[in-house]
Amino acid sequence: MPQAIIHLNVIGYKAAVAAVKDKSLRGRPYVIAYGSGGPNTSVGNCHCRSLALDCSPEALRQGLRPGMTLALARRRVNDLIVLPPDIRAYELMNRELERLAARYAPAWENDRAGNLYLDITGTSKLFGPPVDCSSRVLRDILEQTEIRPAAAVASNKLVSKVATRAIRPVGLIQVQAGTETEFLAHQDIRILPGMGPGLLRTAEITVIREIGELACLSDGEALALFGRKGPLLRNMALGIDSSRVEDRSGAKRIIQQADFEEDTIEETAIRGAIQTLVEHGGLQFRNEKLGMRNVRLLVVYSDGLKVEGLMKSKRLLVTDREIAAAAFDVYTKIVTRRIRIRSIGLCFEDLIPLAYQPDLFEVETEIKNRKLQEAVDKIQNRYGAGKIKLGMRN
Repeated sequence: MPQAIIHLNVIGYKAAVAAVKDKSLRGRPYVIAYGSGGPNTSVGNCHCRSLALDCSPEALRQGLRPGMTLALARRRVNDLIVLPPDIRAYELMNRELERLAARYAPAWENDRAGNLYLDITGTSKLFGPPVDCSSRVLRDILEQTEIRPAAAVASNKLVSKVATRAIRPVGLIQVQAGTETEFLAHQDIRILPGMGPGLLRTAEITVIREIGELACLSDGEALALFGRKGPLLRNMALGIDSSRVEDRSGAKRIIQQADFEEDTIEETAIRGAIQTLVEHGGLQFRNEKLGMRNVRLLVVYSDGLKVEGLMKSKRLLVTDREIAAAAFDVYTKIVTRRIRIRSIGLCFEDLIPLAYQPDLFEVETEIKNRKLQEAVDKIQNRYGAGKIKLGMRN
């Protein structure tokens, strides 16, 4: 199965978050910097050594750049606004971006500065081809946060990152598998990750301006020009990257999917499939000593239309019986068409370490259900998942 990685790149992340908080900033030149004396203040009283951490699009158009001193920024833009960093706002936006990414990617990596990698490998039956999935992610982010990232989908993290740098500040691009070297060939060497100031000076002296020129070097040439990093940079210029998307969010989720051999409208078969997904997913997260709060169900009809629904529980769900009840409730609410169904996806979200202690007022039936589930899990783990089936209530 070919790998599919989405890179989301929010250009000027701090400035973008500021504009979401204060709509009056849009279209105006402003920078994010320490020593600003508070929000919406002029640079008249700023410290000369203070540096611009980020710049608005209008400030960039007027020649300002991150890292520029505020004294120089003031001379270039008379009506410049200086805003102090808002760490809490950046963190809240990060959480929202992660929440939206979690809807589409089993694993995602967030550097907490407006750059996210989403590994959507194997999700095409749920969310469509990678480029369609990318479009949906962009749409959700814009609708929910008013942020406009650049997005690229490619076979690895490196190529997707270069692609977002190539099209920034906004847009969507797909680099087809097998065309990585061709895509990179005529891109500016400055947008290749790892090309710091020293390496760029070497590239300028040797008149290497495009990534493809670096890709043509032999091991010996790359080593002679760029030192021990040379061969690695040459391989990167060829689009070679074996690094994986590392889920650093701490938010684990489990996805189960059932594809029917023939599209069906038979209610018993559909509910049976949901029950099987619940049992397999439930066994997996209970073996990891986890409970869950969110159940997400996605249904794909035979005509390609997709519908999904989410149930959020106020309490931790643990047993198959209570999870199945939640899943069936979501199914009843979202499946309203009399059209055959092709596949069903079930996602267990908001997984939390299970430190269960019976409540003093917990009814005896729930205690019995949990003990029964523990017994069933022991049998399933010993003889295999699916060896025991719980009856479904009508």
